[in-house]
Amino acid sequence: MSDRRVPKRQLEALSRRDGICCVWTATTGDRLVPQHRQGGAGGRPDKHRTENLLWLDSILNGLIEADAGLAEIAKAYGIKVPIWADVTAVPVFFAHEHAWFLLEGDERREITAVEALDRMHTMYGDEYFAWKARADQSPHAAILALRGR
Repeated sequence: MSDRRVPKRQLEALSRRDGICCVWTATTGDRLVPQHRQGGAGGRPDKHRTENLLWLDSILNGLIEADAGLAEIAKAYGIKVPIWADVTAVPVFFAHEHAWFLLEGDERREITAVEALDRMHTMYGDEYFAWKARADQSPHAAILALRGR
């Protein structure tokens, strides 16, 4: 069985790239966990790549795994990525920064909302528009966005 823990060097790289802050709510503290954007079996050799990691509140981490509606919102924001998708091509919305980024290893590069929309549509097709509409209209998303300000 492989080690499911994120190696210390990856956590350090993640912290340098994003700060130690929840990508969705901007909260800090001892509830933060490294979220694997793309899960899968613990033995995948590429699971702990920095572009596959974000800091996320542990409660949210559990909720997006348990609640299909929140999972779709997390996919709309690039926080959760299906196993078949290229994680390096899926942008992430940092809600507290009100900006989209591509994660490129230990770096992140800001992109426009239009480019993010185009990339998401290319990756997911029209289904993305349904996820995004739910994310934009969700009371959960609104509350989390306000909490992050």
